[in-house]
Amino acid sequence: MSEKEQEILQKLREELGDRIIQVQTTRNEKLLIQVKIGAHKDAIRKLLNEDRNAGVSAITGVDLGDVISIMYHIRVHGDVITIKVEVPKENAKTTTICDIIPGADFHEREVSDLFGVTFEGHPNPKRLILPDDWPQNIFPLRKDVETANLIRTLDSRKSLYNEKNVAEGENVKIVFGPQHPALIEPEMFSLEVDGEIVKRVEPRIGYVHRGIEKATEQRTYLQNIYLVERICGICNACHAACFCQTVEEIMGLNIPARAKYLRTIILELNRIHSHMLLLGHAGTEIGYETFFHYMWRDREPIMDVVEMLTGNRVLASFITIGGVRRDIDEKMIPKIKEKLAILKNKLPFYKNLFENDPTIKMRTKNVGILSRKDALKLCVVGPVARGSGVKMDVRKDEPYAAYGEIPFNMVTYDDGDSWARLMVRLDEISEGLDIIEYALENLPSGPYRVRAPRVVPAGEAIDRVEAPRGELFYYIKSNNTAYPERVKVRTPTFSNIRSFVNIAEGSNIADIPASLVSLDPCFSCTDR
Repeated sequence: MSEKEQEILQKLREELGDRIIQVQTTRNEKLLIQVKIGAHKDAIRKLLNEDRNAGVSAITGVDLGDVISIMYHIRVHGDVITIKVEVPKENAKTTTICDIIPGADFHEREVSDLFGVTFEGHPNPKRLILPDDWPQNIFPLRKDVETANLIRTLDSRKSLYNEKNVAEGENVKIVFGPQHPALIEPEMFSLEVDGEIVKRVEPRIGYVHRGIEKATEQRTYLQNIYLVERICGICNACHAACFCQTVEEIMGLNIPARAKYLRTIILELNRIHSHMLLLGHAGTEIGYETFFHYMWRDREPIMDVVEMLTGNRVLASFITIGGVRRDIDEKMIPKIKEKLAILKNKLPFYKNLFENDPTIKMRTKNVGILSRKDALKLCVVGPVARGSGVKMDVRKDEPYAAYGEIPFNMVTYDDGDSWARLMVRLDEISEGLDIIEYALENLPSGPYRVRAPRVVPAGEAIDRVEAPRGELFYYIKSNNTAYPERVKVRTPTFSNIRSFVNIAEGSNIADIPASLVSLDPCFSCTDR
């Protein structure tokens, strides 16, 4: 426990007194404070007042038998402190924290859907993930729900997300999605429109929910690496890294220095190809097809390097518990540098395009503005936060892999509009190329992997990585078997998508696609 955490803990003891039940640390020395029912709100309010950049990182539910454990993971001073409260399963109720931090909205609704917890006072306690006609009193992440029985129950029903296209007074409701040319994946946003101006937005996710968190409980840790990689094909290496790091923390396993550098290389390749994919897609949404083709053409060398390093172009399957699966051939290094140099020489062209091209500026400048205050209030992460001037990057706040040894700059813009969010990603491509080059030139010698046991000792840990879209959060609870007891995944888009409401309301409906794409939403990630 750091000195800062000790100081915060002392303040919480003074504030809460005997309402604190237990103070403990997870396997990776993260502070976990259990409080009495009702005291969690005061504790969280105190943490939020400690740091002006503080926010909700995730809310995790865990079925402990007779009680449901609710863990509020609060990001404070770049670290995470967890406030835990246990509610009886038969009357699973607690008080919402949305009134003190609106960014908790989706987090609470997810726990409500999947664990049956009622958050009293929540401003919008509608279903978020489960279909509207989901059977009552069946909460899929509770331990007493058998997957086979659940499948039989659902097979007899036709799940529909009912949404009526009706006029609301003088406003007209327009349903954007779940199938729409501007949406690669199925999600839905109900827009109330007055003329050309959006007055209200109601997001609805869950159309591609695959029950991955439940599925992890029936698979070994080794099998789960492949499973979590498939949460998102684009940022698969980030999911593998975060999962493996969390398991390694529980095991107390130290991976070799060479493996840390190799992980950093694949993670930055992942970031670059994700950013370029998004920037190209943004071109299509603003009516700039030529930009799309140029960006995706220049993305190909990155995909070639990924294939050269891992044998795969998209799903790398490179990171494993204990290190990485294969070493880099020294003969590859000059070839990798050559391909990276091709892209690096083209970045000034794109920078000039974003700063001076009238089409890009007209469709993105002062469009979809998210103020710094709203960004903090809604707990957004990654380029969305940094595009609003929030200095937040897990690679800097809590370095992992080799990021603590490699110099790089955190990219931020203060504009808060769609242009700024896209510019953050463009600049991060350049930073990523520099990180990879440094890692290749300073690659340590030695092993690239250590052996890890199949059985993981009982414990719990949380870990984070900076995925291309922002902070990716994992919580794992183990029970001294080869199978995890609970795996919680909070993806960046899950944190960011709530901000679309603020961005879209009051804007012109023609700007909706550009505003949405600037968030780089991945609904496969969001739904899991």
